[in-house]
Amino acid sequence: MLLHAAFFPPHDVVAELADVVRSVAGRHEEFRPVSVDDMHVHVTSFGNLARADAARLADRLVAATTEWPPAPRLAMAGCSALAGEGDLTVCAPLVGEVDQMRSIARAIPEVAQTMGLHVDRRRFKPQVPVGEVTADTSLPYLERLVAALEGYRGPEWVLPDLVLLKPSWASSDHESATADIYAIIPLGAPQAAS
Repeated sequence: MLLHAAFFPPHDVVAELADVVRSVAGRHEEFRPVSVDDMHVHVTSFGNLARADAARLADRLVAATTEWPPAPRLAMAGCSALAGEGDLTVCAPLVGEVDQMRSIARAIPEVAQTMGLHVDRRRFKPQVPVGEVTADTSLPYLERLVAALEGYRGPEWVLPDLVLLKPSWASSDHESATADIYAIIPLGAPQAAS
């Protein structure tokens, strides 16, 4: 089975972010938003795992959390849009204790590698994708969307856990994939605010 590691902000936090995106005037076809339930920070992807390896990976990740930094306090603020060639995404970057989040994200592939498993080597990006531009996106719409997100700073929240996702494809439409939760791995308690 294929597995992905992801961080999910609290539902009410991403719902508020989605409201900001929806508040931008434009035609429906100008933007393909990510659904609130799918808004997450992608950490890494693992190769095609046997069920036993997936279970061992989840167990090893649970054990490794004792060595990881405490759960970071984060917020979404600003905008990152069309960051590279061929990139159609618009994202809300994370701010706050992002270095702690990066440290946790770096530790996850290390756990997999100690088991001889392969991991996606793309660089971790602490941001939440909110959607993609389309062939019908106008420059004025994109400018309004970027301005709305640039002026936004969401509420602070504590990253509760790491989620292992198992993609599944709808049998009637192979182009649309959803993800089922395979495992939820709680992170350490956050440090007390000083």
